[in-house]
Amino acid sequence: DLEGIDEFATDKENIEAYLRIHNKPSPQFIREIADKTLLVGLGSTVFRDAKYTSHEVTIDDEQLAWFEDTVKKHPAEEGWKIFVFTHAPPIGSGLRVLQENHVVNGCCWLNHSGGASTRKFIELVRKYRCIKAWFSGHFHLGQDYQDSITFPTIPREQGPYPNRGSCVFAQTSVMRRGTSRDKRRQSRLLRGNKDGFEICTVDHLNGGAVRLDATISYTDSNHEVGVYAHEHEDLQTDNFMKVYSPTQGDECYITLDSDGNIDAVEGPWLFQTKNELRHCNTLFKPSTSGSAPQGV
Repeated sequence: DLEGIDEFATDKENIEAYLRIHNKPSPQFIREIADKTLLVGLGSTVFRDAKYTSHEVTIDDEQLAWFEDTVKKHPAEEGWKIFVFTHAPPIGSGLRVLQENHVVNGCCWLNHSGGASTRKFIELVRKYRCIKAWFSGHFHLGQDYQDSITFPTIPREQGPYPNRGSCVFAQTSVMRRGTSRDKRRQSRLLRGNKDGFEICTVDHLNGGAVRLDATISYTDSNHEVGVYAHEHEDLQTDNFMKVYSPTQGDECYITLDSDGNIDAVEGPWLFQTKNELRHCNTLFKPSTSGSAPQGV
């Protein structure tokens, strides 16, 4: 993640120092850690020059083209397996987000305000089944929730199938005190085996205890079976995150004046169309491709 306040005057200076100090030729990386098994990382390159919010995680066009070329050249049909690492997740991952923070601020997803590039990541996941897992952080949330890990497919009636290709998405928490939004201090452990791989949690508040979270088994090059290893845990406080789901009886319609502006609104919720849901003076704009909130 490319962040900093006073260290550098420009993103260009920041990137140059980052690459030089770490002896990296580019923000991205690729490592073959086992036979036909790749680790691929993409690095954010915009902070001070962000168009809307500095906390939007931006992957530049050059990296995105490199990533597409990489997955094209390593097809699942030939046995390739790719594990991806980014600061933020792509839209369509289905991971838990903070509506009152990341959606409002427009920084939930990779290239959140990037239009076609916002959708490009999940489109590549759906097309190239060599992408087996994608790890990200950004939200500073723990790993105890069921939607801190999402499995490849969903029922056909719930959206595009396969909605997440062959990819398991995993949220990664934080290790340091004072940076967690829910008091969890955790990190991920990825363990491969002869049948697939396991995703675990390392609990830094409990002496580094390791907990198995999910087991993913390969059935063939294009299909995986994921199993959660523990019960879903949720937050035990009313002060952290509140999300109200509209229920029948909440809805109402917009009255427009002669100029097309909102004239009168009665009730908290306005009529939900295919692409919009209004609450008071707030417009929620979901992504129809990613099936996720994209803007407010």
